[in-house]
Amino acid sequence: MSTEIATTQPRGLAAPSVNEAMAVGKMAAQSAFVPKDFKGRPEDCTLAILFGSELGLGPMQSLQCIAVVNGRPSIFGDAAKALVMASAICEYIAERIEGDGDQMAAICEAKRRGDPQPTVSTFSVADAKKAGLWGKSGPWQQYPRRMLQMRARGFALRDAFPDVLRGLVTAEEAQDYTHVEPVRPEPRPTPEVRPK
Repeated sequence: MSTEIATTQPRGLAAPSVNEAMAVGKMAAQSAFVPKDFKGRPEDCTLAILFGSELGLGPMQSLQCIAVVNGRPSIFGDAAKALVMASAICEYIAERIEGDGDQMAAICEAKRRGDPQPTVSTFSVADAKKAGLWGKSGPWQQYPRRMLQMRARGFALRDAFPDVLRGLVTAEEAQDYTHVEPVRPEPRPTPEVRPK
């Protein structure tokens, strides 16, 4: 098994094989370079590296930009924007905050090359209140403008560039979901078959 890492990709180091990703994952899990959720978890590090490589992220970018929330991978909003902006199909992304107080709203406009109109998503204080997010402890209290921005961004980028983001939601959005166990249907009884 080779532990050499290829350096031919423009985004830094790449782990082109599962064995090499496992070696990097094991090393990363023992280091101070990974978020606490990856510490001591080489399998999670390896899977984050492999998943990130599908998005075009290098191993270290993957470990910093991918979060697992309720068992599903997600990507931090700044990384989602970076991936989209690096794509040849992105014409532009424009973000702004309008209004103040209860009238505040974040707007993200994302233009895909070749589409006649940009995708525009708005997320307002009213939207955050309706979703039970406004005033929620944590980032919604500490950085409300940023959280509105991340939600508008996530919606716009997923709608305009689902192929680039591979269906991932932003970690900022995923962290706000209430974990609900999936409903599993009751097994149907097998009909009794009687011999003729």
